[in-house]
Amino acid sequence: MNTVVVSWLSALCARIVVVIGALLCLASLAVPAQAAPDRRVALVIGNSAYTSVTQLPNPERDAKAVSAALKRLGFEVVEGYDLKMDDMTMVVRQFAEKLDGAKAGVVYYAGHGIAVGDENYLLPVDISLKSEADLDFKAVNVQLILRQMQRDERVNIVILDACRDNPFMAQLAGKSRAISRGLTPIETQSASGILIAFATDPRAVALDGTAGANSPFTTALLRHIETPDVSITTVMDRVRADVWESTNKKQKPWTNSSIIGEFKMNPTLKLAAVDPSLQVPSQGGAGAAGTAAIAAAGAAALASVPAVQGLDRSQVDVKMWEAAERGNSASDYKAYLESFPTGQFAVFAKNRLAKLEEPAAPASTPATPSRLAGAADESLKGETGSQQTETALKLGAKDRRELQARLRLSGFQGGAASGNFGPAQRMAITAWQKSREIPATGFFTAAQVQALRLQTEAAYQRSLVADKPVPKASTKAAVKPEAQRKTRSAAPSRDEYEPNSYRASARERGGYVGRDRSYDADRYQRQQDNSAAAGAIGQIIGGAVLGGFGRGFRR
Repeated sequence: MNTVVVSWLSALCARIVVVIGALLCLASLAVPAQAAPDRRVALVIGNSAYTSVTQLPNPERDAKAVSAALKRLGFEVVEGYDLKMDDMTMVVRQFAEKLDGAKAGVVYYAGHGIAVGDENYLLPVDISLKSEADLDFKAVNVQLILRQMQRDERVNIVILDACRDNPFMAQLAGKSRAISRGLTPIETQSASGILIAFATDPRAVALDGTAGANSPFTTALLRHIETPDVSITTVMDRVRADVWESTNKKQKPWTNSSIIGEFKMNPTLKLAAVDPSLQVPSQGGAGAAGTAAIAAAGAAALASVPAVQGLDRSQVDVKMWEAAERGNSASDYKAYLESFPTGQFAVFAKNRLAKLEEPAAPASTPATPSRLAGAADESLKGETGSQQTETALKLGAKDRRELQARLRLSGFQGGAASGNFGPAQRMAITAWQKSREIPATGFFTAAQVQALRLQTEAAYQRSLVADKPVPKASTKAAVKPEAQRKTRSAAPSRDEYEPNSYRASARERGGYVGRDRSYDADRYQRQQDNSAAAGAIGQIIGGAVLGGFGRGFRR
């Protein structure tokens, strides 16, 4: 490696040190010196080696893998494997003691569990039952653990990969009418800040997986639990989808939550982008491969920096987007999307990334907006429109009429143009969403509005030109009043006098359009004059608004 590259690496390392130092300084400013970091505590139990019922091959392996992941996420973990009843009671007590002052508590259990009536029980490896009454003394009631977690206000998460076949179904069936398959649902309405997750639906049985591997549920959990800056509800949604597909739709995890707001298992900020102002000199033979390797090393050095309390994440989003725009390379946009997969500019980043990565089009078939419009469809599928997402857009009456016009240009009629979205307009929005294979709710998101505009921009601009009022002839002033009166008395038909756009507008208003009725030319001329004046004013205002919007967006 030559001297130039070495000096560049030294400069990069210096910048990394400066960035990390700046973040630490910001952290010290945002958090008072005496404030301690939020404590998070976890209880992990894996029971496989049962002595009197069927042994399970994977719970111990599952639990150890989850414990390692939780430790990487900063949890204090109380753990135990192949525990007898006394040992299970002891680790639950240790967990309860550590919960004092903690801001979050997590319980993960893998092993046998059974439900009798409305109660769920976790079974130690030395379990032996002669009657239902033995459960209170020889198994751990899930409610016992929940009571310890709910003594103080905190976020509590209980994850149970324990919905295997009930080993005592046949033994207790004749002595208890309340025994059932799987586990019974646990309600969270009576307590806030709790999430309950089962490996499968209540009363159903989960798969343990093949020996020497993890269960399908824990495999998916390990895949997503450490995803940076994602809420626990999103993590469980992704786990559910993975398990559903990996088990050929035989197992569907179940979640019930009363958590207010978002709780993130890995609240970190991934700063993977390399400063585009740092360029490796081309001389010296480093080449493209050397540049990529050094850039990757710089990205790895900044791979995971803890989120600083008190900082506005949306501001970091904007800054990273601006850096990606300046670099305007596939790697910059990928770095932005890795840090902000659902950020303010995620759709634009994906569109530009698709444009940069698509094969060069032949000279005779240049890329057009309609070809690029579909690039965002995959990202749009992950967004669901609602009353809240549309309200956040702050659409005015003019904006709604514009979107209705664009829907009509796309082939989706929404009735008469209106300043509001009524039932007909909602149906048109829903039909358009279905055509793009995105969640059809009848309500827009910001990304969907952008996609609709991109899809129809060329046709919309042509329609604006077509609808401009025809300028008056310059010779009109030379026409004598008598000639004007004579011309008006001829009472031309509507088709002769009205432009196509006016007739179409009349049809939408429910007005009469025909060829055999007289028409008041004076009134029409006044309407045309007013329309021309209003159009001119609208163009001036629209240009000012759009110009301001463009400047604001570039900022």
